[in-house]
Amino acid sequence: MVSTRSHPQGDFPATEASPTKKTSRSSRNSTASPAPPDFDLSPTGAKLLAKRAVSNAASEISPPSPVEINEPTWCHTASKLTILWLSISMPLVLWDALYILLRPHTMAGGAIQWPIWKPYEVYAAIDHVYGWPGWNNRDGFGAAQGVLNAVELVLYGLYSMIVYNHGIPVASGTGVKAKGGFFSGGLKVRGKPGNRALIIGFAAAVMTLSKTVLYYCNEIFSDFKNIKHNDWFTVISLYGIMNGLWIVFPAYMTIVFGTDILEALDRTSEPSPKKRN
Repeated sequence: MVSTRSHPQGDFPATEASPTKKTSRSSRNSTASPAPPDFDLSPTGAKLLAKRAVSNAASEISPPSPVEINEPTWCHTASKLTILWLSISMPLVLWDALYILLRPHTMAGGAIQWPIWKPYEVYAAIDHVYGWPGWNNRDGFGAAQGVLNAVELVLYGLYSMIVYNHGIPVASGTGVKAKGGFFSGGLKVRGKPGNRALIIGFAAAVMTLSKTVLYYCNEIFSDFKNIKHNDWFTVISLYGIMNGLWIVFPAYMTIVFGTDILEALDRTSEPSPKKRN
């Protein structure tokens, strides 16, 4: 006879499931994460952050070291951005200078206006310094800046000739060392020609920047008498932005060339190994 296991008879208290520790949703879903960076907002920390930002900016536009351009000593390097800007701006500045200095023959109805200076009718209607109102009022500021344009052209021409005749292609250009692509290269100019090119280019860039800022300031402090007849869109697009290019790029050249000059001076001021011994 097959016997089966029998359960004991009687009343027994119901058993309860053993309590388990509930895990919160946050603990189930949370994963170990690194602590957030500790930003020091104290005055000392702010100064350190500011110094780091300035250092990074200076490193970005600083001249390439001699090792980067395979040179035993310092030499001037013209970036492709500088070369590109000069190749575009120099013909435009020549066009502008001749228009100003040959007035009224280059103005509307003039003997030599067509076809070279015919497009200037549009700008002369926007900026009266270039139009008949400025000419009839004997406004000398336009002619004065035209003379400075001619001086700048001579300086930029000298700089370009030195770079063209003595420049050697290099993979790193001043001010655009880490950008890559087209703007990562430049032309290095060894020795005294490079020194002369740097000084000439720096002087020309400072002239262009100062003259353009002065042009804006002259208009601002004369109650916009030459452009206030325009609507805002025309003033911003055809006056502000277009002329502003002659602030942006000369400012870039001034900073880069100035940094280049400081780099050269710093290297010459370092004691040589013989003097140290």
